[in-house]
Amino acid sequence: MLAIAVAGHVLLGRGAKAVASAAWPLATGEPEVSGYERSVYGTAERAMLEVVGLVLASGLVMWVGVGWGMGWVTFLGVLVLLGAVGLDLTRWERVTVSANNVWFQRGLGHKVHQVAIENIRDVSVSEAETKGFTLRHLNHNRVCRLSMRMVDKRVVALPKTDAHYNLEAVETLANNIRARQQLAGDRDAVKRSGERGSEAAAEVAKQPSSVDREMMRELKRLRQQAQAPNLPPAVKRTKA
Repeated sequence: MLAIAVAGHVLLGRGAKAVASAAWPLATGEPEVSGYERSVYGTAERAMLEVVGLVLASGLVMWVGVGWGMGWVTFLGVLVLLGAVGLDLTRWERVTVSANNVWFQRGLGHKVHQVAIENIRDVSVSEAETKGFTLRHLNHNRVCRLSMRMVDKRVVALPKTDAHYNLEAVETLANNIRARQQLAGDRDAVKRSGERGSEAAAEVAKQPSSVDREMMRELKRLRQQAQAPNLPPAVKRTKA
């Protein structure tokens, strides 16, 4: 019954999170590119251990109900399992990245944080051993997380997760952020180059070429000749 309770929680939890992701996506107005979430059975944190403990308690209650033939106790165990799914959702931590922003939420129904990629100076992925117990790794646990250093030197630490299974997803998200930063930098460089090229072209256009200067000098000479007074023709004197 303990195994049934854990399997039931995994299936119900995944289904509920899939529905919640479709109904309340983190990114608004932009498609989500990649992301990760905190693992319930692989992250050694008290919040996750409480969820797992409630799942195991539901299994024990259902075992008592089935073993003693008490249907209402079995039904109570199912309700406890559903409560564990609800608690899992309220403590569900997830992160995603879109074209221009990083989004993260610490619990369904809580505030969704939005960080513009243009305000991120750099990102890093940290991985470390951690103390504690999990059903997946017992006492051999490693956690990883993504940290963002902002242009104002603040550091935003995103949720931790199981490094054994989710490190690749965290690295993928970090690489997506770096790629977006590189793309934005390339666009800015092209824009600045175009602006400098336009300014140089305008300066060249302002400066007349050698042919234009010759034509201007010739026109000036002809204009001066046209404006000069007409002198009367010379009259020859004859002797009387």
